[in-house]
Amino acid sequence: MSFSDDVRQELTRVIPSARCCRTAELSAFYDLGGFLLGANNQVMDFNNSSPLVARKILLLLKGLYPDLPTQVLVVKSRSRRAQICTVRVLGRAHAGQVYQDFRDQSVLGDLEIPRKKCCRRAYLRGAFLSSGSITNPERAYHLEISAEQSRLAERIIEIINSLGLDAGVTQRQGTLVVYMKDGGQIVTMLNLMGAHNALLRFENVRVMKDMRNQVNRLVNCETANVDKTVKAAMDQLEDIQRIEETIGLEELPPKLLEIARVRMENPYASLQEIGDLMVPKMSKSGVNYRFRQIREKAQQVDKLNTKY
Repeated sequence: MSFSDDVRQELTRVIPSARCCRTAELSAFYDLGGFLLGANNQVMDFNNSSPLVARKILLLLKGLYPDLPTQVLVVKSRSRRAQICTVRVLGRAHAGQVYQDFRDQSVLGDLEIPRKKCCRRAYLRGAFLSSGSITNPERAYHLEISAEQSRLAERIIEIINSLGLDAGVTQRQGTLVVYMKDGGQIVTMLNLMGAHNALLRFENVRVMKDMRNQVNRLVNCETANVDKTVKAAMDQLEDIQRIEETIGLEELPPKLLEIARVRMENPYASLQEIGDLMVPKMSKSGVNYRFRQIREKAQQVDKLNTKY
């Protein structure tokens, strides 16, 4: 079972106690997978590919309307690899009552998002169960909810933004996809929807990945510093060798001669280590200054050789 399936299975077990939240979650199921059908809207259908989600829709409906006449239909494809589970509200009056309750929720703004924060959380849970998915955090951080209509995508984004989160939107094969790619925000989203077990799994993976990335950055940084130190040492040895082969090291001032000999005896030492070996000890900047003087002397020698 995929990580996304685990999240969906966990969310199907979350049944809000407040009537307003049940209505909000059902309205998300209707918005993203529901229809009024028949002459004069005789029935209301809630469609989903998961039997567990269909069961939850039925529980929410029965919790709100104990005497509501309903029917559950399962239509399988010929290949039996796909199925549609339909929870059907029977009767024009009953379908109309449920639909009117969806529309009568307290709303905020033109996009008609639930006024209460708890209802917005419930709506997102229903939206995710209807057409959402989440990538295994071991691979990538990605949560998305698909919507066929732009007004629904805008509503989902508005609700996400109202809860202090950010989401983007893109188009994939004619369908709008609201997505999130920030690991921390996805953790918050799971918490808001009520997927607490999945949240812990996601957070554990995220912490381990962050630690691995930090270790890799430190190793890469240390490797780069070592490479830089070795290259600088090789350049310094080359300068010293050119001076020795031309005019001889004895022609160097005593301070430069001393540090040149220390470098030759310690070809892979860092500037700080060279400074610690000097008598008296020298600072890293002082050692670097003397090696720059040796570099200038080597360049002068090269110019003399070129001239003659």
